[in-house]
Amino acid sequence: MTPLFRRGLFALLFLFCWSSTASAILFERRKTFESELSWFVYPVVGSIPGVQDFYGLGGTVSGIGGSESDITAISLRGKAEYFDDDFQIDIFSIFDIPLFTNHLTFTWFSTKIRNAGWPEGERGIDSDPDSMYYLLASNVDASGGELSVNVLENQLEFYYAYSDASVKPYGLVDPNGTFYNTQNAGIIESPRGYRFGLYLDDTDNRRDPRIGYRFQYEKWGQPSTRSGNSEYFQEDYNLSGYIPVLAEGKGVLVLNQFFGSSTVIKKGTIDQSQFVCDNVLKPGCQAILDELYARQVAEAENGKATSLGGTNRLRGYSTNRFYDSYTNFRGAEFRWYVHEVQEAFNFILEKGTFAGLQLAFFYEQGTVSPDKASLWKNMRSSYGAGTRFIFNTIIVRIDRGFGKEGGETTFFVGYPF
Repeated sequence: MTPLFRRGLFALLFLFCWSSTASAILFERRKTFESELSWFVYPVVGSIPGVQDFYGLGGTVSGIGGSESDITAISLRGKAEYFDDDFQIDIFSIFDIPLFTNHLTFTWFSTKIRNAGWPEGERGIDSDPDSMYYLLASNVDASGGELSVNVLENQLEFYYAYSDASVKPYGLVDPNGTFYNTQNAGIIESPRGYRFGLYLDDTDNRRDPRIGYRFQYEKWGQPSTRSGNSEYFQEDYNLSGYIPVLAEGKGVLVLNQFFGSSTVIKKGTIDQSQFVCDNVLKPGCQAILDELYARQVAEAENGKATSLGGTNRLRGYSTNRFYDSYTNFRGAEFRWYVHEVQEAFNFILEKGTFAGLQLAFFYEQGTVSPDKASLWKNMRSSYGAGTRFIFNTIIVRIDRGFGKEGGETTFFVGYPF
């Protein structure tokens, strides 16, 4: 039995004993309607620019047994550029399943992808948005789980998670849209990692808070699975405050501050001989591989903090648009509850309780940096508005954000912060 496991076991026993007498920290949970069994079947469409478009169906069953547990299955298909066959992804996840008690829950997921592609940009806040490579893999198989223990009406939570995957590299696409069938293109073939953290949710409602504060500390471990990868860990600090600004809880001002960092434990090494091609047969290919080699050296010698852009931070930019060794983000969002009602519905493919409609307006700033000294300089900003549909078990969010590079639309389940 390892020291880490022993410490975790003692912590679990302590929390179970404590939870028998503890209630809340500062803010009592407000009374809400009981979670009822609900399900949703919904279409899913999207694209990864330059690589593939996809479409399919998703299904979620939530409120199982009156708890916050839910099961989700998603299956997508689509045309995949640069591959002989189409793109395919199947996702299955089980969230927050109680283990003997509601204070101990387990989450598990499995993802299988055929003909996958994902973007690889440059480091830094001043990176060129057009200098984007797309790494391709013919097969990706990933799975993982999370064990969580909570007390104080789920206001305090400790968790540990682990994920593992296997990837079969296929090639890469350069910023000009040219495909290169390289040996590995810098793709990690056996990515794995773990994370653990503390989540303090001292608000009146975990799903839809209107007063209180939240703090989350999370540490991600990224072990090296080959000589070309650096071994490092990430640390995230995330603080949010919820301030009621209208009577009867009709308006909430949300303030968020996020810091992320990465610390390299062991630098990787890159074999330059793997980035050589025949310029006679394919003119210009060596210049592309030289640039890719330089990028891979930078990745092998540095860690990667949580990125900016996408669903939660700097929503006016594309997913993972900015990244470096350090991240700083701050955001403000006003949430206006336009309509609230408890209205049950059952339309065969959808069943649940509609609880309200919300409009939101947000402004955000953030930057990434290779060092701590530049974390408050050279900020990028985004702003926008959104509509949220509130149900008893989930919140469906549609946001439209704008930044210097255009705009992005987000369709997501759950708040950004």
